[in-house]
Amino acid sequence: MRELAAVRQDINAIDEQIRALFLQRMSLALEVAQAKAGTRDKIYKPDREAEILERRTAGIEEELRLKYAAILQSMIRASREYQYSELLRQDPARFPFYPAKIPLNPKTIYYQGVPGAYQELAARALFPQCEPVNVPTWEQVFRAVRDGVADVGVVPVENTTAGTVSEVYDLLLEYGLYINRSYIRKISHCLAAVPGARLHDIQSVCSHPHALPQCHAFIAEHGLEAIEVSNTAMAAQQVQQKGDRRLAAICSREAAERYGLVVLAEGINDQKHNETRFIAVSRTLTALAEDNRIEIAFHIPNVAGSLGTVLDTISHYGIDMTSIYSRPLRDSPWCYVFYIDFTGNMWEHAVRSLLYQLYEELPYIKVIGSYQVSDTTEE
Repeated sequence: MRELAAVRQDINAIDEQIRALFLQRMSLALEVAQAKAGTRDKIYKPDREAEILERRTAGIEEELRLKYAAILQSMIRASREYQYSELLRQDPARFPFYPAKIPLNPKTIYYQGVPGAYQELAARALFPQCEPVNVPTWEQVFRAVRDGVADVGVVPVENTTAGTVSEVYDLLLEYGLYINRSYIRKISHCLAAVPGARLHDIQSVCSHPHALPQCHAFIAEHGLEAIEVSNTAMAAQQVQQKGDRRLAAICSREAAERYGLVVLAEGINDQKHNETRFIAVSRTLTALAEDNRIEIAFHIPNVAGSLGTVLDTISHYGIDMTSIYSRPLRDSPWCYVFYIDFTGNMWEHAVRSLLYQLYEELPYIKVIGSYQVSDTTEE
């Protein structure tokens, strides 16, 4: 048996050969891209890649065959990525998305709920020059923006406790709108009731379906009946209108004050680090110099490893994925649309190359947003 040091020396020598061969292969991939620059010949040819894998792994013992196939697949993907990048350098017009470079200047802002809702507070923070208009449902917000009645709609998409707002993501695709701005607000729920009520009087509490689970421990501790309404501010409004000392609302302090309620308890959410992300949606995809986040929606082929390939591709471009979420495709059982959020700017070459590659290789992809995410949050 040889000394370990001698074996390692041979491994190092082979690694140097692999490195040299890799660089040579990438140089040839560059030549392929240059040859295809004047044509519309596809870079991704899955049938040819499958044939190459079958032929070059033939005769290798099963366990090693699978490992070599993985290495070869990775090499082929790297070659494709290099070619997409080079083609886009030579011909920037190949980029399939066309964002506007100028920021929104909205005149009309819609939100769901009633005055005092967290969505109204977010709308005012995002667009202080506008007077927000409230409508009863999120779908009415999206319809108003799509039809040009409103320039922008402000809606919630995610809460750190309750998770993603699925309906909003569905509406984004259904109405063909784009995310242009993002705003994170710290959420501190309070228990509010009509004047004269005391905490021991309260038997029922009403609020938005996401706000109620955020305050589960408080509700359980006091043995309260939970009643869902479509908005936290609407809950405050209903408590005011009913005038029942046994009924309270979970809402913001601003909503309680707006509807003349008294605050019986503050900060009743289970998680004190409770934040909601709101977005501004419009009919126009924008990509500004200060944007640092991009969101895409896509379908994948229903074959093993499809999602892993997309995730690998994102990482190969050195791009940081920040979230992934899926929703069922309507009228397509067990098929899904995936939403991925990642860091970057649409004017960066690596981001454009990634989006170009995904556009060429996936059955469907849409850039649904480009916006800035700040490290700061507000009460």
